[in-house]
Amino acid sequence: MARDIRVSTVVMAHPSRRHQAEQLQRRHADLDIQIVLDPEPDGEPATLRTAKLAWNTVREDATHQLVLQQDVQLCVGFTAAMHQALRVAPEGAIALHGNWVMPTAQAVRLAAFTGASWTQVVDPRSPTQALIIPAPLARQFAGYAERYSDDMPDNRAMFEFLMEHGLKTYIAVPNLVEHRTGQSLLLNDLFHGIRSSAVFPLGHDLGAEPFSGAIAAPPAVAHMGMGDFESLCHYEPLGRAERSTMNINEVLFPAGMTTLELEEAFASDLNYHPEAVKTGFGPSLLFQFWLTSFTQGIIARGMLEPAGTTTFDKQLDTAPWARLALGSFAASSLRRTCPGETLLDTAARITPLCITGMRAGFAAIESWPGLRALWDPDENAIRPMWNAGTRKKAS
Repeated sequence: MARDIRVSTVVMAHPSRRHQAEQLQRRHADLDIQIVLDPEPDGEPATLRTAKLAWNTVREDATHQLVLQQDVQLCVGFTAAMHQALRVAPEGAIALHGNWVMPTAQAVRLAAFTGASWTQVVDPRSPTQALIIPAPLARQFAGYAERYSDDMPDNRAMFEFLMEHGLKTYIAVPNLVEHRTGQSLLLNDLFHGIRSSAVFPLGHDLGAEPFSGAIAAPPAVAHMGMGDFESLCHYEPLGRAERSTMNINEVLFPAGMTTLELEEAFASDLNYHPEAVKTGFGPSLLFQFWLTSFTQGIIARGMLEPAGTTTFDKQLDTAPWARLALGSFAASSLRRTCPGETLLDTAARITPLCITGMRAGFAAIESWPGLRALWDPDENAIRPMWNAGTRKKAS
């Protein structure tokens, strides 16, 4: 991106939440924030109406437009960090917040673990909680979005707009923006639970240059769906035209592991983490946490090859956001299950088991070399059971 960076900043809000937008405006006076309100406040709640106005409210001399939603918190030192990020960012849209639960969050965690500053969004939507795009494109979005009805989510409309322009969306690692907990006009807090950042540096010193140009491109991610009571570990290859997910047994067992070996690996690690058992969750759910982390560890090994027996712990100690990012996984998956006031404490007792599981996966190729297939998931070696979105069996 151009080094002569001038960012125009807008906060979009419903009139009933104007006070939140004004609070951001006062707190971050250096951003010279403009506020755009929903033009139909008595209509059905919808983000796209306001988003069209927000993206079209661009200062004349701006090179980039940043649109924030009113229910966000910016990190300490936000403005300097944002400008430094834009100086080294890849071409495309830049998301400064990444929801901690979507498959993209697992790509963010792999990026943080490998020490990268950027990773591509893998979900079919562009995170619009805090998004930056070039100013000329921002001005075009309002006209483009007229093709949609108001009930189209703005993050999906933006994703399709950027796709038509041949642009990808990248998430900054760390995220510079947090989503504040509160009642949603769209009931998102009830449908989806707490929607925090995958890696927000609250209380952490960003340093003078927190971002590099390093981009992580995971070959796959392992995730736990939407984190409900029926959560199962899924393996999802990336870089394909059609998204697909697989139950993890469809991947690990053909790659050489047996059911007994997998069960023993989990039982052995669980023995070292009685604190996870004391959460009151049964072994089935704890196994899914461990298994997802185990699979992420296998994928991470492929991203860092050549690697040795000490590489995993070296990354934990030296990659600046690795522990913070990995530490948000358990909480994200429990967000519908635990009360908000106990969520973080409960998750903190499961996180050590997750990290131990990831470490075991990182080392697993020494015993099961066939697991390298997870690094190069070509169509013949790993076949999906389900096509994402359709839930029909693949032929």
